Amino acid sequence: SVAEGLSVAKRVRARSDSWMCRLVERQAADRPGEDPVEVVREQTGVSKREAKQLVDVSRGLQNLPKVDEMLASGDITFGHVKALQNAAGKVGPDAVEADGELLGHAGREPTDVFSRRARRWADHQLAQAGVDPLDRQRRARKAKLWVDRNTGLGMLLAKFPADRFQHLRQAADVLYLRELRGDKEESGGDPDRIRTPGQRMADVVYELLTNRHPATGESLPLHKGGGTRTDRVKAATQLVVTAELGVIDGTDPDGTCEIIGVGRVPRHYLSALSPDTQVAGLLFDRTGRVLWLGRNQRLANAAQRLVLAVKYGGCAMCTEPMNRCDIHHVREWRQDQGPTDIDNLIPLCRQHHRWLEIQGRSRPDRHRWQPQRK
Repeated sequence: SVAEGLSVAKRVRARSDSWMCRLVERQAADRPGEDPVEVVREQTGVSKREAKQLVDVSRGLQNLPKVDEMLASGDITFGHVKALQNAAGKVGPDAVEADGELLGHAGREPTDVFSRRARRWADHQLAQAGVDPLDRQRRARKAKLWVDRNTGLGMLLAKFPADRFQHLRQAADVLYLRELRGDKEESGGDPDRIRTPGQRMADVVYELLTNRHPATGESLPLHKGGGTRTDRVKAATQLVVTAELGVIDGTDPDGTCEIIGVGRVPRHYLSALSPDTQVAGLLFDRTGRVLWLGRNQRLANAAQRLVLAVKYGGCAMCTEPMNRCDIHHVREWRQDQGPTDIDNLIPLCRQHHRWLEIQGRSRPDRHRWQPQRK
């Protein structure tokens, strides 16, 4: 069958990647005075980026014998190896090799799902050791501006700590959707008059950084309440921080404290929150009737979105963050008279939400929509 053929192809590809890594390692040992990246690039015809990945993975596998064996047997893919090596770079290869449960998930989960799991696992290990992963990211932040010599285009590269990046992405998403709606209205349905996603995002970044109109370069007008529309978008971004009661009152300092969509953070992150931070207590039982709206209201309220964010962390079927998700009724609102109750709602990114509507199904495959956050 096709499914069996794809499974075989996956193993063949993994074994081929393992063989390639071993050849790269041997090549580096035989020609120590040469740049291994350039040697791999010349011999295989891959891009410089792909050659560097092969060299980095081949080096990292020397300290991860179990992972190396799993790749050679075809149990995991090249992408799983990179996720495990990224985790090893944070907490050390011995910790990765010693966690059989983590390695087991690598053999069962798709690369994108497992990459998020491995990142969360590493951040949890760091938090337990008293290391703040966000502090490491803040020290590694950087940005670069330059002009491409071939095209003359201005280039921007920036890396942000995960919590700061969440603010930036939310602000960009708000402007992006506004620009997308504007394109559809002004184009009259002509696809040739609609900007590409890349062009639209470039305009959004320009507006966020300069408070100028991306098409004319003119300064954006002030609103009656003061501030430009970009200022208002920036102010609307937010992060959701969750912490167990024992972490807050000090009875369980090793309990979970995390930023939804970012990962686990040390307990002292709570003391760094600004004084105007909104605090909400969530009880996961049926005493909070605000979470059970029945047929009185179709759209999920803010409290329900908050609970779903804590439960799922984002789309129930992929890794999209919560700010890019719609709230979907498992039992359809119109067709099945489904209630707007917390146990009948799941967050879905717009792509998967549309996919369900096209498929004519109200509920994703059960094994895929279970909460991904462990």
